[in-house]
Amino acid sequence: MKSLVSILSLGLLLTRSHVSAAPQGSPSSSTSELAAPVSTDGINESFNETAFAAFDVQDASLDAPQLILQKMKRKYQRYIVRTLKKRPRSHSCTLRNLAVRKEWGSMSRRQRIAYTDAVKCLYSKKPPLSSLSNVPGARNRLDDFVASHIQQGQNIHFDGYLFAWHRHFVHIYEKALREECGYKGPTPYWDWTLFPDDPRKSPVFDGSATSMSGNGESIPHGGTYVTAFGLNVTLPPGTGGGCVKDGPFANLQVNLGVNPTIVPLTPVDLTANLSSVGVYASADRSDVLGDNPSNSSAGSNARPFRVPPNNDLPPAIREALNYNPRCLTRDINLFWANQVRTKDVEFLLSCGNVDCLEKRSDGWELDRTLPQPLLHAAGHFSVGGLQNDPFASPGDPVFYLHHAAFDRVYSIWQGQDGDTRTYQVGGTRTPFNIPPSDKVTLDDPIDFGVLAQGVKMRDVMSTIDGPYCYMYD
Repeated sequence: MKSLVSILSLGLLLTRSHVSAAPQGSPSSSTSELAAPVSTDGINESFNETAFAAFDVQDASLDAPQLILQKMKRKYQRYIVRTLKKRPRSHSCTLRNLAVRKEWGSMSRRQRIAYTDAVKCLYSKKPPLSSLSNVPGARNRLDDFVASHIQQGQNIHFDGYLFAWHRHFVHIYEKALREECGYKGPTPYWDWTLFPDDPRKSPVFDGSATSMSGNGESIPHGGTYVTAFGLNVTLPPGTGGGCVKDGPFANLQVNLGVNPTIVPLTPVDLTANLSSVGVYASADRSDVLGDNPSNSSAGSNARPFRVPPNNDLPPAIREALNYNPRCLTRDINLFWANQVRTKDVEFLLSCGNVDCLEKRSDGWELDRTLPQPLLHAAGHFSVGGLQNDPFASPGDPVFYLHHAAFDRVYSIWQGQDGDTRTYQVGGTRTPFNIPPSDKVTLDDPIDFGVLAQGVKMRDVMSTIDGPYCYMYD
């Protein structure tokens, strides 16, 4: 069997070729300078026509080359506002009911506390919908979300479902917070580019009462060995590694997922595997899932997916659904945090089609010989701990802020040419297209288990149609 691909080497290559376009926390990388609907009570967002009009103004100051991301962001916002201006009031989504998702640091203290209180309600007051026969370890509503991601994990990564499935997943989570736990504020996202040098200094991870809790307790530990999707990766140790002991989620108990494999505490060679550029650029993909195609759960004529019965799941996935109570861990990793700078986001957004966007976001654009950003993976790995688990990661509430940010990038990309890109799909139905499978279509169903009724791909393409009516600030 050929050697397996290491995501780590790609990330290491990235540090040599990408630099930030603006210093940490500078106004040019912030979203707070943009006008947004005003808050009437500190929590609720209300319609304000004057505020929305600001999104529809061509700003000449954004012509400077160092503000590429800001220009793309404003173009996306103008597309949304101008589209909604043309709609009759009878439409299900207009400017009058458009929700604006906000960066965590731009939310008020009251809004942030209301959000974390709703999250705590979900895991401390609401029972699971999952049956014990299907998910033996489920103990609360948050576990339902973790279980869905575990069950679907092999279908929704490194393929054409990545952006669409996670977009709807975050929407379902938001809906649960509002309908079951009374949350009324904006849906938050985490802008990775604001504190790439040290996320611990950001409002997201500063450990205060208005944060999403801080780092894990600092303990001596080695790297984390991750094996998933046929990839074997050893992630370097971060700055924590232990239980999260401050902030709103200090007492959060994680119930699902398997215990991580921590390698012995030895120095990590950060120069390893750098003999070639673009480690995914291989014509023969047997190095990803091994020489035996049966390593993939899908057949060569893979059909659109559904939640399979437990006895059809691989043993490792079934094990992850068992009851495994432990504390929430984090291991904020400064190496990975440096892979999500403004320039990296801009490089991802330069993709001309969604197939490129999906592959480049995880660093496996096969026809490229240059290092690629790993925004999706790096966002998870920069938090570390439970976020290093590609299946059980939704057990950490910051997962949803990361994936809202990931959806924001997708939305900005769509908004550069909304008429062409909104309903564009790409990629195939199997991770890395191994074994080879049909291309994803707009009529493919996507499934969420007990969380919600299944939908078709076409239902989740536009953030201002179907079940959605939102934009990003």
